[in-house]
This record gives sequence, C-alpha cells and structure tokens, in this order.
Amino acid sequence: MAKRKLLIAALLVGLFAAFFMYLFAKQIKKEKDEVLSDQVAVVKAARLIPSGTELTKEKVTTELVPRKFLPPNPLYEKDLPIYLDSPVAVQIDEGAMILTSDFSVAEVSRTLSAKIPEDERALSVAVDAISGVSGLLKPGDRVDILGTFPHNGKDGVVQDERGNKTSGFITMTLLQNVTLLAVGNRISDIEEQRQQQGYSSVTISVTVQEAELLTITQTRGKLVFLLRNREDVKTVPNQKATLAGVLVDLEVIQKTRKTRTRTRKKKKPVGVVIENQ
Repeated sequence: MAKRKLLIAALLVGLFAAFFMYLFAKQIKKEKDEVLSDQVAVVKAARLIPSGTELTKEKVTTELVPRKFLPPNPLYEKDLPIYLDSPVAVQIDEGAMILTSDFSVAEVSRTLSAKIPEDERALSVAVDAISGVSGLLKPGDRVDILGTFPHNGKDGVVQDERGNKTSGFITMTLLQNVTLLAVGNRISDIEEQRQQQGYSSVTISVTVQEAELLTITQTRGKLVFLLRNREDVKTVPNQKATLAGVLVDLEVIQKTRKTRTRTRKKKKPVGVVIENQ
C-alpha cells in the first residue's frame, strides 16, 4: 500500500513537472516568435573593409536581425544608397555590422543628390517655427507629416463663441517615416555647421507620387512635421481627426495617455549611453 502511494505521488510530481516544463517551453517559444517577428534588414561587411576605402555593393551583404538586438546606429539596407561610394573612417571586419558612425559625415554629405535613395526625389517644403519643430530639425532626422484642411462636412461643423455654426477643419496623417535630406541649406550636421540658425524650408526624400500629394495639399492646407526617434521606423494606420470628433474622444485620449505614461514609468532603464556632441 505504501509503495502504491509513493508510486502515485511520483507520477503526480512527474505530471506537474511535465506541465510546468510545457508552460515554460511555450513561453520561451512565444518570446522567440515575438523577437523574430520584428526584424529589420541591416548591412554587414562581406569582406574586410580597410579604413579609408570606399563602400561599394560588392563589399557588403544584408541580413535580417531582430530589432531588439541592434546597436544604436546600424546602417539599414534602405539607407545604403546614401553611404555608397563614401570612404569608411575605420576598419570593418568581415561579417561585422556596418554602423553609420563608421563614416565621416563630411564625406557622406558631399552633395545632396548623393543622399537621395534610388526611385525617390528631393522635395523642399516651406516650414515655420511651429511646423518646423521650433528650429530643432537636423539633416537625417525622420518625421511624420500631418495636413490640416478646411472641412465643411457634417462631422466637421462646430459652434463658435456666439453659438453659431462655423466650418471646421480636418487633420490627417499624410506620410510617415520621411527622411530629411536637408534643413535650410544644410545637408549635414558636422560640427562647424551646428551654429544656431533658423530655416524656412526642409528638403525631404519622397517618391514622385508622394511629392504630388504634398504639392497639391500645400495649396489648400497647412503641413506640420512630427519629429521621430531616428531608430523608430514603425508606422500606424492613417487616421483623420476633426475638432468635433476630438472633443468627443477627449476622455479616451486622456485615458490612453495616462496608461502609456504609467507603462513607461514601470520600465526600468538598463543603461544610458552619452554620445559626445
């Protein structure tokens, strides 16, 4: 009888252990799938690239790498045309990931045309202190572009201070993750060009179709730039907002912001890297 009880106990312990191992393996697989689902194409050296030699297509290869494991300044495949034919400032070993910091900024930014990716065009857009993020934009930054236009639709009509109905406006995201090729007449951010200076235009890299969109929308509305983190390339579904709609959704917007703020506070920083300016 005692042996039977011990056997049953051993079987139960084994079953519990197997169950927990299953849950652990399932969690590991879930985390692995999440990491592998967010991969980006980066550039690596196909051979040893000595310092001072120009970067060419024959010397590089591309590889998908989970975003979670990327260094702060990788050279993305989509940005490779900007750096081709530019000499590297350091030796890059075969198989090593190429970083944007491996180049001399002055050499990369020799001409504006050299920075335009294939199949895209440079388009200059007028900005002011507000739409141009208070004069803080720099070449190489990435932005989203919003457009605001008059809107006479039923959902856009609002009341003024006298209670009269007036025409409203609609705001929508036109483009996301757009690269700034130049700010004013600056096409690089080298030290001698970092003096505080205003600008009334920025030059962006867009396709011909995107250029047509922005050109026509400027004739009827106002554009505003939203500065992104340089490593953030994610996009969100395009949405339209009217003043009437925003007022209705105000409580939801505030709750969402509070939740996002609390989530950020819970995340513990793993370290801070300070770059020399």
